[in-house]
Amino acid sequence: MGMKVFAKGIFFSAIILLTVVVACVKTTSTPRLTPTTSTIGQIISGATNLTILDSAMSKSGLLSMLDSMKATGAPFTVFAPVNLAFTNAGFTDSTIYKMSKDSLRSFLSGYIYSGGGLTTATLPPGPNAPLSMIFGNTIFCTVSGGFIYINGHLVTQSDIIANNGVIQALSGIYYPPAGSIWAILQNDTTLSLLYLAAVRANQNSSNFNLDSLLADSLVTFFAPTNAAFRLTADSTISIINTIPADSLARLITTHILRGRVFTSDFTSVFTTTDTLYSYSSDSLFVSTTFGTIQSKGDSTAASLGPVNIIATNGVVHKVSQVLLPYYPF
Repeated sequence: MGMKVFAKGIFFSAIILLTVVVACVKTTSTPRLTPTTSTIGQIISGATNLTILDSAMSKSGLLSMLDSMKATGAPFTVFAPVNLAFTNAGFTDSTIYKMSKDSLRSFLSGYIYSGGGLTTATLPPGPNAPLSMIFGNTIFCTVSGGFIYINGHLVTQSDIIANNGVIQALSGIYYPPAGSIWAILQNDTTLSLLYLAAVRANQNSSNFNLDSLLADSLVTFFAPTNAAFRLTADSTISIINTIPADSLARLITTHILRGRVFTSDFTSVFTTTDTLYSYSSDSLFVSTTFGTIQSKGDSTAASLGPVNIIATNGVVHKVSQVLLPYYPF
């Protein structure tokens, strides 16, 4: 079975966007407190749109830790996801209650910077400048066009000044890296068919080391979920196993960009001139307005989401259909 037949078999129409690509978030969901005499903990506890963060930081002990260090003069920066950011990701107060203190501390440590109170004027401009957080996690900051992005998520209210640091209200949440992109494909059950295709391409392709690319190189991967493969799992696996490995490698590299590219790095207008080029030199057209991506070989656009999944060697964006290589006639 050739690539074209396989491509038709795995077409999947765009599904409802699971995670909205954050390009324009209304600031009505953010706190509007800017006192200069309150602590970070007091501001978070008093903000009606930071209640889930308040619960999480209180249970983890991080909120009291920050305020107890006020006397030492150690200023902090807290990137504070608003309630909507948590609920969009499936977090509630009940979710927080079920998490252990250590799990919460590990998760939230990626939101606390202990090297000073960073404001719009002092945040590293980027693009995607690394910031080392309180317990060693690294996040990536971009300041561009009057907007601040952290790991691709928009800061919806900036420079909320406290007497022991600064709060930056954030439109989305992110997790510590779960390993390399290769490890994420291996361990994420929603990407098992993609992983199967990648393993076969890696083991049998005559001219490509996909394992090395996805484990060691700095790349961005648009990862089709299992739902992106239209056929049943058994028949899809059978088809994957009959496609030439080099063809699978070409298909997979259509989904890979060089470098770390968050959604905040995409252009906002969907035209054929706003183009990203994949590792295989295929053209990819991205619309942050509609939350979609389309390759030159596709007849329809795929939905993006969830997005901005951090890996140790880049970032993963899940997509709702396989992006097809372009084969000119």
